[in-house]
Amino acid sequence: MKRWGSAIVGHAGLTSPRELVGDMPLEVVYTRAERLRSAGGRTLQHWAGRLAAKRAVLRLLGLPPTPEHLGQVEILPLPTTACRASRTCLDGHPPAVRLHGDLAALPSRPAGPAAPDGGAGWIRVSISHTDVRAMALAVRTRRLPEDGGG
Repeated sequence: MKRWGSAIVGHAGLTSPRELVGDMPLEVVYTRAERLRSAGGRTLQHWAGRLAAKRAVLRLLGLPPTPEHLGQVEILPLPTTACRASRTCLDGHPPAVRLHGDLAALPSRPAGPAAPDGGAGWIRVSISHTDVRAMALAVRTRRLPEDGGG
């Protein structure tokens, strides 16, 4: 496994999430929770950012971006303790990575209170976007203070 992966998804001129995934089934690429979270009121940039994050995670894991693999990588917000403390969030909601299906056996989070050094740490993603493309970076990190529990 690699220690980082990146991806860019262009969305200029597109009008729907289905166009982002081309001939791949939207219902396979995005989990039910992602589709619900990205529905009403979300922009195409939001959908593209999530897709870029999924592709970056798959590059980190050394796997091809097939519809099935994309659908087994779930990218959802993970509010920090500070975010949950009040209705005002100054930090944003960093995305959490959850692996499902066949990918669930791969290490996305260590079982113990602290991530080991090297390749078996937590998978974290950072997503940015412009009005024409979304970019994501996936890295393995040690457990951070905002993760709580040690």
